[in-house]
Amino acid sequence: MKNSSFITGKVPITKEEVRAIALSKLEIENAKSFLDVGAGTGSVCIEAALKNPNMRVVAVERHEHAVELIEANKEKFGVKNLDILEGYAPFETDEKFDAVFIGGTAKKLEEIVDWTYEILNEGGKLCANFIIIDTFYKALELLRNKGFKDIDVSQVSVSKLEKLGSGDYFKPQNPIFLISAEK
Repeated sequence: MKNSSFITGKVPITKEEVRAIALSKLEIENAKSFLDVGAGTGSVCIEAALKNPNMRVVAVERHEHAVELIEANKEKFGVKNLDILEGYAPFETDEKFDAVFIGGTAKKLEEIVDWTYEILNEGGKLCANFIIIDTFYKALELLRNKGFKDIDVSQVSVSKLEKLGSGDYFKPQNPIFLISAEK
């Protein structure tokens, strides 16, 4: 899905190229449940929900204005299988998930990694993205120490063709570090 399809306001969006890779790494085609932590605009959970209408999708987001954007995007796309929780992860739940995407951690990275391990079904997939290299390294260490397996790391650098004077150039976006793993 194009970034321009989403209502974004001033909330960061997981860019379409990164979103495509992340959803691929999560292997959600046969998943029954999906959790998006730090959902922002909702681009990841909305796209996941639209492509998998029989999957239960839950978005958790702590910023009220971001929650409003997720709700607006949910309505815009007519998504029926998405529940939105305003607040912080980790939160109390007895539910288990087949896939978890971590887009934001609000300085609770260690707690979220531990919690994610507990709420993932055996064989469940995790994918997390990071823009800050120190946070990426910390997440990688935490995932290894927690016992996640098949850890895969990618750095995604995307540049988009834009006009510059009478010509074109590739305007770079920030590189993103993607970590995927399995419980």
